[in-house]
Amino acid sequence: MNARLSVALLGSALAACSACGASEPTPDPVPGSDSVAEPSPPPEPVSYEVHEWGLVRGTLSDQVMLSGPHLAPIPMPMAKPVLYFHRRGEGPLSVDVDVRIANGRVVEHWPLGELDGERAHLTWRAVGVEEGDCAGSRYPTAAEPPCDTIQGPDACEATTLATVETREGACLRHGGAAFDHLFYRGEIRGAPSLPLTIAPAGTALRITHGGAAPIPGSIVRVQRSTRQVSVVPAPQPGSSIAIPVPSSPSQAGSDALAASLAAAGLTEAEVMAFRRAWDQELFGGEIAQAAGETIPPVAAASPMAGAMLPPSDDAILYVLPQATADDLAPLGFRPAPRVVRRAIVAWIDARLGAPARP
Repeated sequence: MNARLSVALLGSALAACSACGASEPTPDPVPGSDSVAEPSPPPEPVSYEVHEWGLVRGTLSDQVMLSGPHLAPIPMPMAKPVLYFHRRGEGPLSVDVDVRIANGRVVEHWPLGELDGERAHLTWRAVGVEEGDCAGSRYPTAAEPPCDTIQGPDACEATTLATVETREGACLRHGGAAFDHLFYRGEIRGAPSLPLTIAPAGTALRITHGGAAPIPGSIVRVQRSTRQVSVVPAPQPGSSIAIPVPSSPSQAGSDALAASLAAAGLTEAEVMAFRRAWDQELFGGEIAQAAGETIPPVAAASPMAGAMLPPSDDAILYVLPQATADDLAPLGFRPAPRVVRRAIVAWIDARLGAPARP
């Protein structure tokens, strides 16, 4: 082969391999194939909040009672106290709960906790707050503690607590058993210091707010014999408002009170539990029950019927500011919750301008 041919062949070979050293474009990496996974966020620390509802009334001797869904006529109850717990986050949670009755005593509570010698200080220790609900909790019979020491005409309210389960709060573990909520009822000696005063203003009533904290929602005036109500916005601290003679259907009052309970921080299920317990006694109408609920409503023909609220034909209803509830029955929690919502309804006899009496 001559030199010229050799050079030509070599040039052709070099030309043919000119792309041999060129690399193909590197494709973008498939997401997640070779990339380093970002670390998962740390679990949310466990925490909880507490919601309470109830009702406050006076007695013939100016006593006040903390009471449940059915009420004894003597002495009259002040507030229900049912405590629902809502947890958030991961990890075990155990809580100590304290209730102190200002100038009074605990009448009954469930589940059974520890009482001091004066029955003024109640403690539930090591209450486990767990995921899920404890619907269908066990409640005592009239022959068991704490009901076996309650004498007529008072009646044990712990037997009726199945009707105020909500099926949405945390499951509470105490003493080896599961509970939907905590309950206490206490008697306070001496008339309570409530924020509103009532005075006649013709056929209307003049409602004056003498407290420092706002009242959530509305004021409801109920004329039970006619099943009519009137509703006005709650006056601001230091101001007054007139509430006219009732002329609207009682359902409007029940709905307005429910909205006030929601404004105080209760969930829809907790508001409905209050209405199951109190709608009939307060408004003389049908007991509210949400569609699809399987919780049995409180029935007028129940064994507790003789201890229900004696009706007042002209009454005022409103939700107390939380600071007032704290004064009447201070609560304590260890560890502390994120928040405590207390929605205690005051039932006031408009004829007396004082807590309602039989």
